Amino acid sequence: MSQQAAEAVPSRYVQELRRELSILGNIVIVLSGITPASSVFIIVPFAIITAGTGAFLAMLFAGIIGVFMAFCWAELTTAFPITGGDYALVWHAFKGPWARAGGPLSMAMFALMVATTATIPAVIALGTSQYIANIVTVDTRIAGAVVCLAAGAVALLRIRTNAWITGVFLALELIALLVLTLLGIVNFHADRVGQLFSSWVVGDASGSLNPVTFGIILTATATGIFAYNGYNSAVYYSEETRGPSRHLATAILWALVITVLAEIIPTTAVLLGAPNLAAITASSAPMIDFLNATSSQTVETLVSLAVALAIFNATIAIVLASGRILYSSARDRAWPGAINTWLATVHSQRHVPWVATAAVGILGAVLCLAVDLNTLIALTGADLVAWYWLITVAALVGRISGATANAPYRMPLWPLPPILGFLGTGYVALQQTTQSLLVAGATVVIGLVYWAVVILPQGGRAWTLREPLRDETVEEPIPVKSAAMVS
Repeated sequence: MSQQAAEAVPSRYVQELRRELSILGNIVIVLSGITPASSVFIIVPFAIITAGTGAFLAMLFAGIIGVFMAFCWAELTTAFPITGGDYALVWHAFKGPWARAGGPLSMAMFALMVATTATIPAVIALGTSQYIANIVTVDTRIAGAVVCLAAGAVALLRIRTNAWITGVFLALELIALLVLTLLGIVNFHADRVGQLFSSWVVGDASGSLNPVTFGIILTATATGIFAYNGYNSAVYYSEETRGPSRHLATAILWALVITVLAEIIPTTAVLLGAPNLAAITASSAPMIDFLNATSSQTVETLVSLAVALAIFNATIAIVLASGRILYSSARDRAWPGAINTWLATVHSQRHVPWVATAAVGILGAVLCLAVDLNTLIALTGADLVAWYWLITVAALVGRISGATANAPYRMPLWPLPPILGFLGTGYVALQQTTQSLLVAGATVVIGLVYWAVVILPQGGRAWTLREPLRDETVEEPIPVKSAAMVS
């Protein structure tokens, strides 16, 4: 069965997950997955080391690119609120004369998603264990594996329970960022304000301040984009969120706004409040050094603990999202038959995809024990570049093909957001290492080959994506037709 034939037979997904998540709960889980505290303490330092006081503008520019991308995601998500997320957005955006490209491109996107689903929980868990090591002596790999298993266990609870749990942890990490901000305000240096917008400087090993060019700030913008990544995750809980699908656009846009503010404000406070600007901008751990210079050992320990809890919280949130991606892909028959049946299993009482979720936690634990952190980062870094690029293309094609014509949310200033997002993503690609780009390219090729060799020969019995099940259709869901009925 071709995609055109599938379009001729209307069918929707069956409501298997429970709609008990408010839009606020959705935003809380999304923010927990982004984990602003870990971004500030782990990712933002790369922007500071690269651009010094220019890191402020780099983070600001990254936020602007994020707005363009958020508009694209908001329109696509409200048009196709499917828990599988971005691969489903790409598949549905390619309609009419574009339909033949939808299948292989959506599988390429799925390959990128599978790669990050397998590695990101392990990367985050290992980050958690490193902060725990600042407090107590632990084996990083074993601690990372325990974190993955513990996060997987928590993620098996009802989605509403997870919203409460992640909300508590999120509050703790925002308090840690507030402490960082207040310390910066208390030690404020008014003469540095101008260096945020011009005459940018960065420290060196000798303790001197050197000028920073605008080009270097643009290079550091790539780091900011990765620091903000994750605000699109609202779609993964779309089939568990109450209310009209337009609210998912609200979740995406507010998640971006809160993330940008939660990261750029404490970063700016550190740049303006550091007692020794040269030392902070040359340090590999500027936030920790800032805490050491402006507070007591007790404050540093408490903040480190809060950051460790924040990263653990992010592991929970990402396991939640990753489990739903695997569940949805099995529902869409992306895997061999028996695996589809297994991964699509939903708990009869909690109404959560428990097998897929548990699989993510276990896989993360195995990767923590078997693969080092740098390798895991290399396997995930450039995948996001191709991921963003495909979303901008889908947002453009979705409007042109008419696929998103009935979307409850319509992005403003179309087609500028997808075009500018496309250009911004292209710029980020230029900042990646050759190795990272090769990894991303190989992942896309694997997806295309899988489509050609495994999916296409099955003639419509695999990769059977359907129409979204919206909140307003829950009471009278349209039965899903079997492959035998539509092939």
